[in-house]
Amino acid sequence: MMKHNALAAGFALAAIGAVAWACGPDFPTQLLDDRAGTLQAAPQNTFTFEAQHLLPAADALEAVETPRWGDAPQRADLPPDQTAKVKGLMGSATGSAAYAAGEGLPEDVRRYVAGAVDYNRATGACAPAPAADSDDASDNVPERPACTDFDAAALDAAQASFEQVLALPAEQSKARGAWAAYMLGEVSALRAERAAGTQAFAAARDAAAKAFQQTRARVLAGASDAQGLGVASFGEEARLSLFAGKTFCGWAEFTRNDDCASDVAPADLKHAIALYAAQAGHGSGQAVDSLEAIAGAVLANDGQAAALIDGPVSQRMLVAYALARVAPQTSDGKPLPALTQLVDAVLANGADKVASADRLASLAYELGRYDDAEKLLAKADGPLASWVRAKLALRKGDAAAAATAYAEAAKAFPKADDPKATLEAGNVHLLMGERGVLALSRGDYVEAMTRLYEAAKSVGGDGNTYDEMSSSGTGYGNDAAYVAERVLTADELKTFVDAHAPAYSPAPAPKTKDEQTSYGSDSVDDHLRYLLARRLMREGRYDEAYAYFPSAGDKRFGDVDLPAQAKAYAAAVHDGDSAWTDIGKAEARYAAAKIARENGMEILGYEQGPDYLDNGGYFQGGSGQSAESLKGPEVTDGERQRFKDSASQPDRRLHYRYIAADRAVAAADMLPPRSQAFAATLCQATHWMLEGPPDYNEAGDGEEGKPLNERQRRVNAYYARYVKKGPYVEWASDFGWSCEEPDFARARALKRAQQVAAVKRFVRHWLPLEAGVAVLAVAGLGWAVVRRRRRRIAP
Repeated sequence: MMKHNALAAGFALAAIGAVAWACGPDFPTQLLDDRAGTLQAAPQNTFTFEAQHLLPAADALEAVETPRWGDAPQRADLPPDQTAKVKGLMGSATGSAAYAAGEGLPEDVRRYVAGAVDYNRATGACAPAPAADSDDASDNVPERPACTDFDAAALDAAQASFEQVLALPAEQSKARGAWAAYMLGEVSALRAERAAGTQAFAAARDAAAKAFQQTRARVLAGASDAQGLGVASFGEEARLSLFAGKTFCGWAEFTRNDDCASDVAPADLKHAIALYAAQAGHGSGQAVDSLEAIAGAVLANDGQAAALIDGPVSQRMLVAYALARVAPQTSDGKPLPALTQLVDAVLANGADKVASADRLASLAYELGRYDDAEKLLAKADGPLASWVRAKLALRKGDAAAAATAYAEAAKAFPKADDPKATLEAGNVHLLMGERGVLALSRGDYVEAMTRLYEAAKSVGGDGNTYDEMSSSGTGYGNDAAYVAERVLTADELKTFVDAHAPAYSPAPAPKTKDEQTSYGSDSVDDHLRYLLARRLMREGRYDEAYAYFPSAGDKRFGDVDLPAQAKAYAAAVHDGDSAWTDIGKAEARYAAAKIARENGMEILGYEQGPDYLDNGGYFQGGSGQSAESLKGPEVTDGERQRFKDSASQPDRRLHYRYIAADRAVAAADMLPPRSQAFAATLCQATHWMLEGPPDYNEAGDGEEGKPLNERQRRVNAYYARYVKKGPYVEWASDFGWSCEEPDFARARALKRAQQVAAVKRFVRHWLPLEAGVAVLAVAGLGWAVVRRRRRRIAP
């Protein structure tokens, strides 16, 4: 259906723009966002995958097509000097003139060029395909209109030249034998287009089909196929079967579902579908697009699907399209009649004639025809069939049976690049993820972590990439991180990481001496180790945490020496409680506060809410779960309690900034109120609240009629404390914005001075009493001495 421009026009195949294969979303899908929906959704592959597996290639033919975005592949098969000469000859007035000027070229190339020149003359008056960016190119995929206004004499001359190429011995026609056969097919196809609706049509069509078949035979026998003509010939041959009387029904007509789409004879349409399926099986994106256009039109026309389902390839194509491309319900929630009719037609055709029982069972399940799905599964096996069995078991509330069916599906995972695979790679990952969702809904938290980890790791990277060839994201790294951070206990996570991620993966070597490994290019295992390190730090298990941080100099995690910062923070926290002096405690607390503010994200931050290290803290949301989302179905009370227990303290956006402010205020508690250090620590705490952290869920910031949010409340409290107890400082008028670093040495001197002054005041205030006490003490001592002597003298 997707018409290639003739090779003769410029001596190269100008391939049609590739089909727009569906892309994933901007962010990976989180299976845990809608657990019921995840577990209930019908298993389905993308239509691209299904189309390319209808008739997997059994030979070495290779598709060569211009990508949708990019330039046509350049695959020269002649020496540069011959290529240059051929290009020059293409401007010749006639084929005979080109042949005469082509002396020195191989004979098959020389005669082929002559035919190409005459073919161009013959079709010069035909309308070209619209440009890919023109208004006439529907959906940006151009197609050459049927050509009936051609020069018959020039076409005859072209045919004669191409036949002369094929008449050469096989060893002398390897360069252009397949090309000449392909162009003979094009010549006969032009005659068939002109003869459409007449008795001459059948003969011309048969001649074209034989020429395209010969193209493939020549390529398989060793002829040059630099332009992918062997695979392209499938599509050109299929195009010959898309006539409704005199009307050619091409891609645009099927896409619009013109009247001709329903008028193509069923036998012709099935033949075309089989050829496109063979082309798609060789990796042709254009064939996928053609099959999609046909399937969409057929399902939109009442009764047309029933006329095609007796062909196994067309039946499977329609079921695959229905699963991947058609919403199963109408706007009022009823099953779509076209899909119901399709299932009815396939079942009525006979149980022994179901081409893909597993896929039809999935479609029946999606339509709510659960009994039909179970009957079909009795005749089906493989991972897709087991997957549907799991869905049916869940519908019955039998979670144990569902888990067994999921395990059976996992055992039958296809090998990579298996042409007979029933699941595409993205669905293999999805099935792993769904096993994790089921385990989590049953309260098997470590099992859930295992399955979601497997799904994330199978994708690669940090588990949050997505497959651009799939209709949905396939990350699952967010789900694995959620379970690791908020559901497992720290000990459970530590045991899991020790078993699955015992060490950081080596950083990839830079491609050039000036290149550095980029931040964030870590693996799932690296991600988990780093997540565990921060969690242990938050729980005060500092000595255990150090080993799980990435080593200093690992640029994947930024420029901070994370182990050193973690140890410095832990030491400061310890000294803040155990230093010998109050000033020593204050200095340590402030040191911990600064580390928490400057590197808190890196050593204390949550992977997801409330800090969102996964996006660098730039955005609030996008990953993980919340107390609100956990109110939905398939969530256990145990999970909700674990989520609550693992919440940040305080549970606020960029929580480590609040920790930093709290530690700075705790430092002020240990300082002389009239010291510069007291004012400076409160000023810094105020500054950290004034500059953020942002929290889009907060209340107002003091405007009339709105309550104070937590940050503004703290700002007011810190400033009020400074005004009440602190000293005057030059930067007081800009308190909270212009802050000096606290001078703890001056604070120590001030405290010593205050202690000396206190002693002096005490002495001055109590001097009379002290003197009296001293006199009494001396008198008492004298009396005791006299009395003792008297006792010695007494007889």
